[in-house]
Amino acid sequence: TGYIKTSSLSEPFSAKEESSYQESYTTNLKDHKICLGWFQVTNKAGNANASQYVAQASGLNTISPTWYSIVDNAGNLSSLADAGWVSSMHDKGLEVWPLLSDFEKDIDYASLYASRKARTRLINQLIKDARSYGYDGINVDCENVKSAYAKDYLQMIRELSIACQANGLVMSIDNYKPQSFNSFYRLKEQASFADYVIIMGYDEHYNGSDAGSVASLPFVKEGIEDALTMVPKEQLINAVPFYTRIWNVSAAGTTSKAVGMQAAVDNMSASGAPALWDESVSQYFGSYDKDGATVKIWFEEERSIEEKMKLIKENQLGGVACWKLGMEKPAVWSVIQNYMSE
Repeated sequence: TGYIKTSSLSEPFSAKEESSYQESYTTNLKDHKICLGWFQVTNKAGNANASQYVAQASGLNTISPTWYSIVDNAGNLSSLADAGWVSSMHDKGLEVWPLLSDFEKDIDYASLYASRKARTRLINQLIKDARSYGYDGINVDCENVKSAYAKDYLQMIRELSIACQANGLVMSIDNYKPQSFNSFYRLKEQASFADYVIIMGYDEHYNGSDAGSVASLPFVKEGIEDALTMVPKEQLINAVPFYTRIWNVSAAGTTSKAVGMQAAVDNMSASGAPALWDESVSQYFGSYDKDGATVKIWFEEERSIEEKMKLIKENQLGGVACWKLGMEKPAVWSVIQNYMSE
């Protein structure tokens, strides 16, 4: 602290800083609706399973293998990438958008996103592999972002988007259904840089919650409508579940397990109990008692998926994404395809 002599000061003046720099980003949207299927894989040998899933997926035009995971706060990634796999998907007419996840718990993500060096290392590995293997896009699935470092995460998104644009890659970002407690993901900001913003229209009820639907129609409708206040319709993709949960409710508590569509149907059929259409959620619902517990199932199948596809078409969204390939009934694909026309 101190003082400056008045005699040392100039007369007051104002000046406006001039700059010729302009931020430039052009959204790289496809000329068709996106029909994306996530392919979950945990080791390279598992990549071979994709072909059987793709064979029944009529209408699928994009596949996103879960290949990349953040492994440390220096921006290093683990990879399950396979060049031959990419070529085989291209031969089937599919674009390949590998997924980047942040599911490792013992990582200082705040330090990662705050470090320009770490962000650059992460981005450079993705872009290097995209060039080497011939990717068509990148799908970012960072679900463990906290409000304390959300701004730095968004900076990484901006930097990755510019790198994707420079290399002709489509960039998409997965997000929870918009809620007040996750508003720091800032979908409007994402839409300024990402090509597609994907809303995961499921996990309304989840393992550890009370029993209920994974994705009731009111839940999905609210998610789409809220997202559209921040994201242009042509950039918004709604994700639908190919799974459901079998709930067990007893005096000891409530538990559930996620199963594929057919496994849920088989479970109910074996019980002999009926499943009736519930207009309030636009799903079939069934329950029965077994071993001192009440089993409850809100089904995902052709009719429930059709109701969700109607919302996608009515709102003229950019497409649909599906979690995950291999859990669906084959008949679901013809339903999805019927609603994918322009």
